[in-house]
Amino acid sequence: MAENTVREIDTSTKVAVAEHADDERVAHLIEQLKQGKSELEEANRELRHVSHYRSLFLARMSHELRTPLTSILGFTEILLDQEKLTEAQRRFCQKIQTSGLQLLTSLNQLVDMSRLEVGPAELFLHEFSLRDTLRDVCAAVERYAQKNEVSLEWEVAPESSSIVSDQGRLRQVLYTFLAWAVSRSSEGNCVKVYLELTGPYLNITIDDQGKPVEDISRVFDPEEVSRAGKTDLNELGIIIGRRLLEVMKGSVTLQKRETGGLRTLIQLPVGPPKA
Repeated sequence: MAENTVREIDTSTKVAVAEHADDERVAHLIEQLKQGKSELEEANRELRHVSHYRSLFLARMSHELRTPLTSILGFTEILLDQEKLTEAQRRFCQKIQTSGLQLLTSLNQLVDMSRLEVGPAELFLHEFSLRDTLRDVCAAVERYAQKNEVSLEWEVAPESSSIVSDQGRLRQVLYTFLAWAVSRSSEGNCVKVYLELTGPYLNITIDDQGKPVEDISRVFDPEEVSRAGKTDLNELGIIIGRRLLEVMKGSVTLQKRETGGLRTLIQLPVGPPKA
């Protein structure tokens, strides 16, 4: 009887020791997790600070470079309007203009990325003419289209007059995806854009006749663009364009057209977006 009691005590003691050891291990693991969480939070704070300062630097640098670049482009435009230029002089001026526009696009994209990385972007909503906005954007893309010998056609549904939205960002989104459609197109192709209000949404349809895309789902993947070694500013631009659409609570979808090329479908809420 006494022997059984001793065995029970020994068993209870072993169980208690094991439970105590388990508690110590759990407590040690919890302490490690707390320490790891604290270190991770500190690292995240440092990363946010670095990202913030980098974005501020990019924005200021872009502003400093954009001012003289705008002057260069302006004087180049004046030179190209002169009738007495030789063929070689005109070709050189056009080269300066093309390179300057590419650099300006890169600077604008830097500013866009820096603004998106700093934090939630503020929307500037007001009422404006949809037709006038699309006409101005198409006029800006027209020179690029003419250079590639691509025609550009645009139309706004008759009942779609004015909307309440962020006009600046809408202009940028339209320009970005139209320029991308033009860049995909070959000589003699046509890019068409159609705008229509449907209930509380603005629907934008852009059709091009460009080269086929093997995997549409990877078009907006920045890592895919980087791995492919591509430097097309328009392809980088549409990645930023989709980010801008997300800020505006909008969306973009790509579809392959049966007749060739791509159809870009953009949808934006009209009026203040819902949180």
